This record gives sequence, C-alpha cells and structure tokens, in this order.
Amino acid sequence: MKQYDFAVSWNSGSKENFIKWARRECSLKGMKFLLVTEKNVGSVTDDLEKGKLKIRFLLDNEADYNDQKNLFARLCYATKDIGGYVVCDPDDAREASNKAITHYDLVKANIPVPYTVVVRNWEPDDFSLDKDELKRLGTPFIIKPASGFGQKGVIKNAEGTLSEIAQARHFNRGDDFLLQEKIEPAILDGRQGWFRIYFLFGEIIPCWWNTETGEYVHLTLRDIYYFRLLPLARIVSEIARVTNMEFFSCEVAVTGKGKSRRFVAIDYVNDQPELCVRMGKGARGPVTEVVQHIAERTVNIAWRMSKGLLFGIYRSIWLAKAKLEDESI
Repeated sequence: MKQYDFAVSWNSGSKENFIKWARRECSLKGMKFLLVTEKNVGSVTDDLEKGKLKIRFLLDNEADYNDQKNLFARLCYATKDIGGYVVCDPDDAREASNKAITHYDLVKANIPVPYTVVVRNWEPDDFSLDKDELKRLGTPFIIKPASGFGQKGVIKNAEGTLSEIAQARHFNRGDDFLLQEKIEPAILDGRQGWFRIYFLFGEIIPCWWNTETGEYVHLTLRDIYYFRLLPLARIVSEIARVTNMEFFSCEVAVTGKGKSRRFVAIDYVNDQPELCVRMGKGARGPVTEVVQHIAERTVNIAWRMSKGLLFGIYRSIWLAKAKLEDESI
C-alpha cells in the first residue's frame, strides 16, 4: 500500500508558493508529499477506497460538500474513513459552510453578527419583507446564498424589492438565502476597520483587509494596542469553539464610534481561506509571510501527529514582525 504523510487538495496550480513551501517543509522533515488536483482526484480517491493507498494527513482546499458528486468532498470522506486526519473534519466543515446554520449557532453563543433574515429554499417566489424586517435591515442590504463562497451569488446593494429578492434566489434554488444588514466599517487612521483573520490550530493571524482592492496587511502589536483590536481574537476563538473548525478565515468589522463602537462578524467561516500569494509590483492579496507561516506550521503539525507528539490548541496571536525602528507602545 502506498502511504503519504501530507496531502493537499489544490486546483490553483502546482507552482503556487503555498505548495512550494509545503512541499519543501515536508522534504526537510522526511515526509512524503502528495498534491491532489482535478487531474488525479478520481484515481486517488478510488485507490483510497480500494485500500491501495493511505493519506495520513489531508489539507483540503477544494471540497464542495453541497455537491453530492464533488470528488474532493469524496476524497475527504475516503481519507477519514480509513483513519486519516482531515483538517476540518468533513462533517464539521459541511455544517460550518452553511451560513444559515452557522448564523444561529453564533447568535446563541452571543457572538455579534449583522441583523439577518433567513429565507428558506421552500419559501414562495413572492416572498417579501415586512415593515419591521425592512426597517431593521436598512437599505441597502446584502443578499447572499447560505452555502455560497467566493462572493458568488451575492448582491451587495439590495433595496428589498420582490423582483430583486427573487432574482437573487434563482442563483441556486436549492439553497437558503440570507438577507443581511450592511455593515459600514469605521475608518481607523485612514484604513477601513475591516479584517480577515486566519485561525490555524489555535493560532490567530489577523490582517487588515481592503474590501475594494483585496489587499491584506498583517496587523502589528501597535495596531492591536492603538486601535483596541483585541476583541478580534476573542470573536475568532469563539467561532472556532462553536464550529469545531481547526483552520479557517473569517471577516470581522469595526463599526460605529464611542459608545456605539462594536465588532461584528461578517463572513463567518471560510474553510478554504485565500492562500495564493500575488507577486510583483502593485500586487494585492494575502501577505507572503503569513501564507508561508501557514504552510510550514501545518506541515509541522502533521509531523508532530505522525510522531505521536502533542501540539496543543493553545490560543496565541501571530502578529507582523517588529521593524528595526522602535515599535514600543
């Protein structure tokens, strides 16, 4: 039987830096690496199910658990069924990916979320909001599919008309939809108070995130102190506890001023975080150091598991490296 110590399901190209860093770290630790793409996912899954192959540790970045024919989802379950470890158990990931489920879980846990109306897939096409709902949502508001990802099917400036809601729901008639209050972020020293935060086996990696350009900037200790951003860590830790997810990203915004200032979880759980580093002048996207750290730490966790060593799920915050000049607060 062939055995691989570390596998990644990934369709974004074998030359991506994340894959390069993960492959290199595996080599340094003497671990066998397997890249699973759309070209080999069928044969790999077939070999797993026939007992010809074993994956000890799988990091998935492709599974769509809402598609019964999705081969990457089947790969995750095949790995789990033969005793392999899947980062974010498939059953937990399936549930967490549904925003209609996660929304109510977070509300019960007192995690701040936007006011939301959930429209079930069996609601009639002439579904409409009552006056109180429309008042609490405000206009414009957001319409998003419960099981959507990558902002597909999202309407960002809805006014609440019958045709508008019906059109949004036609994106996926089998899915529930969320009508959600639009959160306007506070401006913090010229930046949007909007953050994308990675959670990786207890480690919290917060980044500024620009909703217009997609640019990430790794938070510093000074940022945390000066803008009073420590609640970001509490919110993300609570989301991880409630959803039982080990690796994901989420979006949290700061809105309001003074006594009305609050933190709001916007995009609850993305179990396939953005990991493609964009190189070159003017490039936007995830921070290089952050993505490299995620690749190396994930492989290290897989290695510790293979050796029967404890790695713990202690809460910690991984911030940007201090610059040469004084960074004291």
